Amino acid sequence: MANKFTYQVLRDTTTDAVIKLTGQFDGASGNESNTARIVANTLYGALDANNVPLYSALSASNTAKPFYNLQVTSAQYFVSMSTATPPGSVELFWAGNTTANNATIFYLNGNGEYGSQQNPAITNNATNPNGNLGINTYGVTANTAYTLIISFRKDNAYYQRGQFNDPAAFNFGVYGITGNKQ
Repeated sequence: MANKFTYQVLRDTTTDAVIKLTGQFDGASGNESNTARIVANTLYGALDANNVPLYSALSASNTAKPFYNLQVTSAQYFVSMSTATPPGSVELFWAGNTTANNATIFYLNGNGEYGSQQNPAITNNATNPNGNLGINTYGVTANTAYTLIISFRKDNAYYQRGQFNDPAAFNFGVYGITGNKQ
C-alpha cells in the first residue's frame, strides 16, 4: 500500500468553503510535503487578474491573481501519528513563494477543534503568499493517519459574491412592480 490522500469539498459558496482532507500512511513511503494541498484559486467564484470569474467563458485572460485571501475560521482535526519522541504531527501552513516564506497555522496531533465566536479568523501571514494551504507531516509510521475539516471565509476582493450571476439583483435587490400608494 502506498500513502493515500483525499480532498473533498463539503461546501463552497460565494462567502465560505469547507474542505475535508485525509491522509493515510504506509510507513515506507515517507512523510507528506505538499505546498498546494488546498489551491485557493480553484474555489468557487475565484476572480482572475481582471476581476472576472477565473474559470468562466467571460474571462479573456484566465490569468489568476497572484494572491487569494482566505481566512481559516474553524478546524476540526483527528490525527493519529506516532508516539515516538518527538511525537509525529501534521503541520498546516499558508504557502509562501518559497519554503522559507511559509507560515505555520497549526501543528496538530490528537483530536480537537479550533473556532468559536471568541476565536478570531486566522489570516494569511506568509511572506509573498499565493493564498494556498499546504501540509507537512512529521514522524509518520505504518497505519498513521489524519482527517482535517477546515472552514474558510472568502474575501470578496478575490472571490465574486454573485455580481456576475445576476448583476441587477445583486446591486438593487429583487425587481418587482411597486406602486405608489396615495
